[in-house]
Amino acid sequence: MSRKLLGMFILATVLVLIVGGCASSNKIPVLKGGYQSENINGYFVQISFQPDNNSFIKYINNREVDRGTYEKLANGVYKINGDMRGFEITLSEDNSFDIIVKKLNDGKPITIKNVDKTPVYFLTEYDDLEEYKSLLEE
Repeated sequence: MSRKLLGMFILATVLVLIVGGCASSNKIPVLKGGYQSENINGYFVQISFQPDNNSFIKYINNREVDRGTYEKLANGVYKINGDMRGFEITLSEDNSFDIIVKKLNDGKPITIKNVDKTPVYFLTEYDDLEEYKSLLEE
C-alpha cells in the first residue's frame, strides 16, 4: 500500500512541477528593442525602445515621425509620451502590441512585433518628412 501511495505522490509532484512550469513561462516580456509592423498599404511602422533612459523613436518607412519617453503602468501596460502624440500599449506574451494610425489602416489596429532586442535607428534624412509626420495627425 505504501508503494502505491509513494507512486501517487511522485506522480502528483511531477504534475505540479509541469503545470507550474508552464504557468511561469507565460510571462510578459520587457518593452525594449526594435519593433515593426507588416506592410500596411506600402508603409512600415517601426518603433525603437531604449530601456536605459525609457525613450522611444517612432518611424514610418525609416523616417522619424515621433520621439519621446515611455513609462510602465502595470505588467505589460505602458504609457507612451511622444512629442506628436501620447497613447497606451499593452505588450502581449509574444512581445507584440497594437497601435492605431488612422491614416494608415482606416482606424484599425496595426500589430507591431519585436524584431530584435536591440533598438534600431535610422539616420538618413529625407526631404519628405512632413508628409510622413502628417500621417500621425487625427
